[in-house]
Amino acid sequence: MDRRTLAGGLGGLALVVAAVVALRAGDGPDTLKREIDDGVEVVQQQEPAKPANPRAQALDADALQIAWNGSASAYEVRWNGTEQLVPGPEVEIGGLSPEERVEVEIRAVSATGKRSEPLRISATPKDLYNDRWDDQLVGQVDRFDGPEALDPRKWRVEAEPECLGLRPFGPGKRIDVDCPMAAFQSNTPIRFGVPASDGAIGRAIISVGGAVESSHVRLTLLPDPWQYLRETDSQPRGAVSLDVTTQGTRIIADPDLPRTGKEVQLGDAPLTGLVAGVRHRWEMRVLPDAVVALRDGVVVAYEPVAIKEPLVHPRIRIDGGGFLDTFGVGGVPERVLPTEVLSLVQDAEVPQDAAAAKIVALEPGNQVRITDVPAGVRKIAAADPAQLVIIRKPESRPGTLPKLADRPGGIRTGAPRLHVMHEDGTKHPQPIPRRGRILVTAEINAIGHRGIELELDGRRIVALPTDEQGPGVPGRHEFWLDATKPAPGSHARLKLSVLPADHAEPVTTETVFELGTTP
Repeated sequence: MDRRTLAGGLGGLALVVAAVVALRAGDGPDTLKREIDDGVEVVQQQEPAKPANPRAQALDADALQIAWNGSASAYEVRWNGTEQLVPGPEVEIGGLSPEERVEVEIRAVSATGKRSEPLRISATPKDLYNDRWDDQLVGQVDRFDGPEALDPRKWRVEAEPECLGLRPFGPGKRIDVDCPMAAFQSNTPIRFGVPASDGAIGRAIISVGGAVESSHVRLTLLPDPWQYLRETDSQPRGAVSLDVTTQGTRIIADPDLPRTGKEVQLGDAPLTGLVAGVRHRWEMRVLPDAVVALRDGVVVAYEPVAIKEPLVHPRIRIDGGGFLDTFGVGGVPERVLPTEVLSLVQDAEVPQDAAAAKIVALEPGNQVRITDVPAGVRKIAAADPAQLVIIRKPESRPGTLPKLADRPGGIRTGAPRLHVMHEDGTKHPQPIPRRGRILVTAEINAIGHRGIELELDGRRIVALPTDEQGPGVPGRHEFWLDATKPAPGSHARLKLSVLPADHAEPVTTETVFELGTTP
C-alpha cells in the first residue's frame, strides 16, 4: 500500500444513529455479510446526492477536465465505456480524440458504495482548448513526458533518485514525484523586459497535478546567486514564490522587497488549489509593481511588491508528491546555461569543458559569499559547506539523466485511520471513561474495496459491506460502542481491516486506548 492518502472530502456528512441490525447483504460467494455486534450502533449516512453544476475545460487538445459541485465521499465517472472512481469533485480524462464529442456521467458514491442518479455533461476537447496560453512564452516549453525530460543541461534535480518515475497519462507519460521533498532548478533564467499587453515584464508557467491531501508545490523566482544553493525551508533574500496547496494559492515575497500599494482584482474561481490526479495551469505573472498568480487563466492571488533584479532563476519544489506536466517562461529570451553544482565536502576537480567555475557559500545573516575560481585551476580543496559551481560550455552535458522507472497509473491510496472519542468529548490518548458510549471513527482511503471489519480485543464486532452498488470508495464510517464492552483491563485494542475486492491480504490499522479506572 502506498504511503500516500487520497485528497478529497471525507467529512461533511449529515449523520443520524441507526437501529442495531444484522442483515445479509447477499448470498454470493464474494459477498460480505453485514454483521453488527450487540452493544454497537452504526451511524447511518445520508443518501448520496446527485452532483450539480458540471463544468469542462481542456489544457490539451486531447484531454478534458470535468468539475462539478458536491460533497460526497467520492464519485464514479463514466465515459466511452470507461469507469473511474475519484476522491473529489473533479476528474481529468486524457487520450481523447480532439474532434470527438465525449459523453460523461458522474455519480456520487456513499461510503457503503451506494450510487446517486447520474449528472451528465458532453464536450469536445478541441472546442475548449486554448492554444493562446503559450503566446507570451519564449524559448521551448519543457514537457515532462519522458526519460529525457530532465535534461541535465536544463535542470538540476535535488531528490532521492528512486522517488521519481513516469506515470501514464492518456497515451503518454508524465513525471511522477513521490518524495517528501523534490526540487527542480531550471538552468534557463528569466530576464525581465518591457511590459506585454497584460502588463507583465516576465512570467513563469507551470502545469502540475497534486497527489494527496498534503501536496504542496512552490515555484520560486530566485535572484543570483541563490539558484546555486540547496533548497531550504527559509525564504531566500529577494525571492518571490508562487505557493500552491490543496487548500489554495498565494504569493509569498521576501518582506524586504519594496511594497507598491498596487491592487489587483481577483477572479471568480470556485477552487484555487491543487487537485489529486488532475492538472491545472498556474502562471506567475511579474508586473513592474506586483506579482500575480493565475490558475487556468483566472487571477487567484497577488502581492504588491516590486522585483528590482533584472534577471531571476525559477525553481520548482514539490512536497508530499505530485506530477509534473509542463513548464515555460516569458520575458526577454535567454539561453540555457548548462550548470553543475557539487558540494565541497571533499576535494573536487574542475572539468576540462568548464567555461567558468565559482565557489558559493551561505554565511550568517542570510548572506551569500561568491569566490571566482581563476582560469586554469583544476583542483579545488574541500570547503564544507560551500558549493562548487561549474558553468559548462553550451555543447556540454553536465551530470547524467535521472533514472525514471515506469509506474502504474491510477490514484494512489494510503492506510486507513482510526479515531476514538468518548461521548463526553474525552479523546485518546486521554483515558476513556468506562461509562456511556465511545464514538469510533474509521477513515477509509482505499478505492475498490468490498468491505471493512472492526475487531475489539481480538473479537470481530463489525462486518460492513462497502460495495452496495459497485466498488467501495474512500469514506468515513462511525460507530457508537458501549463503553462497558471492552474486556476488563487498563487498555483496549481496536483493529480496522479494509478488505480488497480481489480477496488479497486486508489492509489494517490498530489503535490502543487507555480506559479509566472507575465507571
